[in-house]
Amino acid sequence: MNVTQSWQQFVLKGEADANIRKEVLDSWYRCRQIGISYELDQVASHIGRDEFIDKRKKNEELLAAAIPVMEEMYSYLKGGGYLLLLADADGYLIEMMADAKAQHVCDRGGITPGARWMEDNVGSTGLSIALRTRMAIATSANEHYCTAFRVWDCSACPIFVDGEYMGVFDICRVGPGNDIRELYTLAVSGARSVAERLRYDRNRVKEEILSEILLRSWDINLQSTGIFSFDKWGKIIHKNKRASEFIHLLQQENQRLHPSAQTNEHPIINQLNIQSDETAEIFLEGQRYLLESKKLTKQNENLAMVVLVKTEAQKKKAPSAAKPEGKEPSAVHAAFKTKNPTFLKTLHMAAKAAKSDAGILLRGESGTGKDYMSRAIHRESSRNGKPFIALNCASLPKELIASELFGYAAGAFTGARQQGNPGKIEAANGGTLFLDEIADMPLELQAVLLRALEEKQITRVGSTTPIPVDVRFIAATHKDLRLLVEKGEFREDLLYRLNVFTVHIPPLRERPEDLEHLLNQMLSAACDKAKRNQMICTPEAMELFRHYTWPGNLRELRNVMDRIAYLHEQDQLEARHVLEYLDMGNKSPIRMSEREQIEWALKTANGNRVQAARALNISRSALYRKMEKHGINC
Repeated sequence: MNVTQSWQQFVLKGEADANIRKEVLDSWYRCRQIGISYELDQVASHIGRDEFIDKRKKNEELLAAAIPVMEEMYSYLKGGGYLLLLADADGYLIEMMADAKAQHVCDRGGITPGARWMEDNVGSTGLSIALRTRMAIATSANEHYCTAFRVWDCSACPIFVDGEYMGVFDICRVGPGNDIRELYTLAVSGARSVAERLRYDRNRVKEEILSEILLRSWDINLQSTGIFSFDKWGKIIHKNKRASEFIHLLQQENQRLHPSAQTNEHPIINQLNIQSDETAEIFLEGQRYLLESKKLTKQNENLAMVVLVKTEAQKKKAPSAAKPEGKEPSAVHAAFKTKNPTFLKTLHMAAKAAKSDAGILLRGESGTGKDYMSRAIHRESSRNGKPFIALNCASLPKELIASELFGYAAGAFTGARQQGNPGKIEAANGGTLFLDEIADMPLELQAVLLRALEEKQITRVGSTTPIPVDVRFIAATHKDLRLLVEKGEFREDLLYRLNVFTVHIPPLRERPEDLEHLLNQMLSAACDKAKRNQMICTPEAMELFRHYTWPGNLRELRNVMDRIAYLHEQDQLEARHVLEYLDMGNKSPIRMSEREQIEWALKTANGNRVQAARALNISRSALYRKMEKHGINC
């Protein structure tokens, strides 16, 4: 009995042939237990574009090592019906390369980047078995469980680097008649090449980090200074004992603020917003920590970031240099470079208001940069160098805002720390407290905040002892506070106290003069982050971007540029590509007739009707009907 007959006997009658390889037969049994239909004709699961972008970002290190290997292998295999796949550790396809013959079969089976390739999505294949077992395996077409994938012979090999499981490299070829041993050799060779590149890159970065630490050792106390470093993808690759203690404090703080969140150190470090060659500051357990960062580069390539963690006592006080009058822009103007006359006047007023200690209310739509403005005002003020603390009033449960703002005394409630805990106002003493989404602060807490503003002292929750504070308050909202006052949802006296100066940050659509500069700046940064060539927009593409309303403002613009940098393969962005990357939902702010939309989708997909239908979010049959209706031939 051959393999095809054994497969038919298994899927139709449930009878197993003892001659079938154990790993394949075990996979068949799993598919039946899971409930996968052997008649499956397409991949059962694909993630959306945004989640795919996140997957690519998460696996940037793997992609940087794998893509050159895949490109070299593809260069001498193309034309033979080959398909090269790279799956991450979770089983998602994050990169694929296929020649014309293989791509035709891929389109039929829904094989695209973003597909999930575990057995419960595609049945038994070499890749799905390798993802589960983490062992190299080659499978013939007849050993695949689902009909959609029985045209392929394939071999897959896991990628391990110093014991860390990174993903799986897979090479497939349209059958029949392939040499399975050859495919196995290619897959193992490819996986090992990727692993070696990863290992080499990591060792090179470690050498640079060690060199930097040795160079800095003359002016730092290695025993009392925390030292940690992370690579260009944000992954920590070195930390000493002091740095580990600092990270542990960060984890505790994060767990306190977000009890349900995981305490993985990677996202916590990202929250610090560490910038290259700058000094940042953070308060933990009442202690001020200074973070000095240094970006390591070699031949214009970003390798890693080294961060030194010092307590305030360790900071060497340097003589302050007076800023020459009229020679440097204010911190506010530097944060928002604009050509818009109205916004320029606003920035000029904000820079002047920064010099006072009075309250400032920032108004603007979501994504316009209210957080950037608050930090710029702090840097421009006399409180620069003192703490800057931010609190989003909408991000915390109502019951926690009071303890977050004012702190709590020992034993104030169940689970409270024995020594109590300072709140954000106390932590910001001498500096600035930024209250984002102030409109969402509960009414009863507004009264307590007003009293703190007037008396310049706070009382911790569960205590009766007042604590003097000297804090400058900046508040922000996208809501109309005067309307909320009329509805009785916001205190009028608190509004007047916070609203000595009002800074209105205009939405991006009201700053048309700035769009091209901002877009090019963000696109350039996104290309650097994606480790790809710089990209240019044609005038036609830029015109389409100008017609878009940007409801998400600067935040949406940055997201779109990230999407383009990771997904667009050419170094030039043309008008026909623009709509593909804008997140427009069901309403296009760029007017386009149905015929134009179909022609655009077909042109973008190079005539591939399956991809065009997917881009238009309609079925293939609907696409055919609309093409016939408009007389479109492609």
